[in-house]
Amino acid sequence: MRSWIIVSCLCAIVLGTDLGGARLWDRDEPRNARCAAEMLENGDWIVPTFAGELRTHKPPLLYWMQIVSYKVFGVNEFAARLPSALCGLGTVLLTMAIATVLLGAQVTPWVGISLGTSLMFVLASRAATPDAALTFCSTLAVALYVLFSHRRISDGFVERVEFHWPTRWGWSAVYAACGLAVLAKGPIGLLLPGSVIGLHAIWQRHSGAAETVATAGDAGFLARCGRGIAFAVRLVGEAIATAWRMHPILALAAVMLVAGPWYVAVGQQTDGVWLREFFFEHNLSRALSPMEGHSGPPILFYLGTLLVGTFPWSMFAIPIGIAAREAYRTRSDLRPAIVLAMAWIAVYVGFFSIAATKLPSYITPCYPGVALCIGWFLYSVAHSQFDWPRWLKAGYLCGIVVGIAIAIGLAGPATEIIPDASIVGIAGIVLAVASCLGGALSVEKHTDLGIRSYVVGGVLATALLFTLGPRLADKHRSELNLLTQQLAERGRGEIMVAGALEPSWIFYADGPLPEVAIDLGGRWMTRVSDHLQQTDQRVALVRGDQVARLTSHLNHRFGSESMEIISRTRGFLNNDDWVAIRLGTTPARITAAENNPTKTNY
Repeated sequence: MRSWIIVSCLCAIVLGTDLGGARLWDRDEPRNARCAAEMLENGDWIVPTFAGELRTHKPPLLYWMQIVSYKVFGVNEFAARLPSALCGLGTVLLTMAIATVLLGAQVTPWVGISLGTSLMFVLASRAATPDAALTFCSTLAVALYVLFSHRRISDGFVERVEFHWPTRWGWSAVYAACGLAVLAKGPIGLLLPGSVIGLHAIWQRHSGAAETVATAGDAGFLARCGRGIAFAVRLVGEAIATAWRMHPILALAAVMLVAGPWYVAVGQQTDGVWLREFFFEHNLSRALSPMEGHSGPPILFYLGTLLVGTFPWSMFAIPIGIAAREAYRTRSDLRPAIVLAMAWIAVYVGFFSIAATKLPSYITPCYPGVALCIGWFLYSVAHSQFDWPRWLKAGYLCGIVVGIAIAIGLAGPATEIIPDASIVGIAGIVLAVASCLGGALSVEKHTDLGIRSYVVGGVLATALLFTLGPRLADKHRSELNLLTQQLAERGRGEIMVAGALEPSWIFYADGPLPEVAIDLGGRWMTRVSDHLQQTDQRVALVRGDQVARLTSHLNHRFGSESMEIISRTRGFLNNDDWVAIRLGTTPARITAAENNPTKTNY
């Protein structure tokens, strides 16, 4: 229990420190946060809207949690992100519960630390997006399956994991958790955790079949082919039989009982529009064709994502793979955990590699499975149970190189975008120093102290990245600073945006702003000038590359030098300038109003 408390506190610090320090990041965070705020304002827990329009991107579980958070803490960044942080911490605890059953209590804290400080998992747990909620619900389903079907038994000095088929009540609990996942992000909440559990259950029931085929190595080629075909046929049959024993009808009933009422209600209240757009556009279309330019090579995209997402533990990716392979061959008590981890990774990487639209966040729910392998590896090295010292030293060398690269990158090129980014480079220095220390201790045959030193450095590096980086970067979001400055001086209706209206602007304006899309014909300039001439408090925020056209239009309509530039700024992480303008002379406005009695039409 003591180790659980220590790991929980450590992960809570990493996931929750300065959670509301940076403003919401475009574009998903402000969309989700504003959607929840509008549902709260409208007193409507059924129909999600953003800027007054129907939002069909995601089901409501995240919005519901954010509404509760808003009621307690108010509508702000901390409240919007708190549900994700709590889901992240809950996922760590669930993964530790899985590790306790499948790997043993001694390994459990290492698994919790490796998950709670992995780069992509921390990112998802600190963001106002549904990924943390989906990961929690999916992990809950897998954890319930493990707890209801596995027992760790000690026979003297030997421990083994015993498998027994879950009861109908056990399956009901698993599928109820899947129903919550369906409320978090849709059908994948049942399909993917169910596939992970199904693969593991097939292996548990028939784990000896593969070994039977493998022992036929001395037979002739035709004999081996015949045995392989027979095995494949048998495997398909066993898969069908296992799927049936998993009570698919019960699965659908449990999911419909948990998630069905909301889907039915939102379908009725939107005349089926929400259901059609969500299932066909945001699920089927994303699977068949890349959306918003999010594409990538199959398999390789997500393998690369795993390496980046499991930083700083991915420095030991190769020795982790070696250790897992050897453990599967020689340790029968570890096989259930290794197979579960491999099934977890294979299902998510395989499924989303087939899908046309690719985003790094899609495979976040498989990180608990990866953490099982990472945590067990760290424990093994810390207890001198890893017999491949060269690969271990190669991992430390990789950590040194990556740490130096982070420090140089943040002290060099990154300062062109964020001038004080070099401060965050401390995280790279910490990683490099920890890797040097770990490597030196490993050379001196103190592998246990070496890996413990690296773990301390890795945890500290991740914590520094997320506690220093977001706030520093947020200070330089100059286009959002421009908007908030104008909002402090005038009402929302007095600010028109000419160009793309970022979702964060809607969130911080507490609603939609008057907006006009830039068109080649120039009609947008007429609408901007109509807006500006109403009162001297009205301003327009215009993209910098359109200022010359607008200046010419305003000079022609109101007279020369009628436009006044209030402020100009460069966009964050792009080259777009934004300019705040207004009409500079009252006579010009009066004359224009008399000669051009037009009405503003937004």
